[in-house]
Amino acid sequence: MTINFHNTHFEISASKLQECPGASVPEIVFVGRSNAGKSTAINTLCQQRQLAYASKMPGRTQLLNFFTVIQKGETIARLVDLPGYGFAKLAESSKSIWDKELGNYLSERPSLRGCVMIVDSRRGLLEMDHGLLNWVGHRSLPVHIVLSKSDKLSNQEKSQALRDAQAATKAYRDYGQPITIQLWSALKKSGMTEFEKRLTQWIHPEEESAEPEANPQAASENNAPPTS
Repeated sequence: MTINFHNTHFEISASKLQECPGASVPEIVFVGRSNAGKSTAINTLCQQRQLAYASKMPGRTQLLNFFTVIQKGETIARLVDLPGYGFAKLAESSKSIWDKELGNYLSERPSLRGCVMIVDSRRGLLEMDHGLLNWVGHRSLPVHIVLSKSDKLSNQEKSQALRDAQAATKAYRDYGQPITIQLWSALKKSGMTEFEKRLTQWIHPEEESAEPEANPQAASENNAPPTS
């Protein structure tokens, strides 16, 4: 059964790994370039307008923000909002203590089950997106790429955005990294069902369909844009 994320609440902000809450439930981390729509995606998913703070200044919020997902009175998962790229250069992580803390979280957090990467569908994957894919690739962390702001594209452009994202991630998938891709529009609420289903599968893998996807590439290729 797909999780309804509307009962999600802010828990704590942390500036270093030692300040994070106990790794007691599955966690899903949200990453993306500044202004790609990361905070908007979290707010839309959770049906709350101001749950995740969206700063107009890239890199202003430099904290790991934890949100608890409640179901039947119990915490079943956490959503973790990382600062948008622009606060940190992934390719130069050794030069920043803050970058090291992010690296520690992504590399060492035992409760981390998946990574949602928000990518502006009009721009596609850029250098820092590839930097993060390389960073989490060593632990085979599943990555779900959400092509945001798809309402600004025509149907033809949506198809092309998917093809471009598939081509950009082919090498990672060929190497065995689990990556799925979908179109998303917070304005039109399109892609919501698929988004919720993916996160539910990460949180409750035992409840996955009896007919699992053949492979991550096939999943992304099935994400054809609407024809109307």
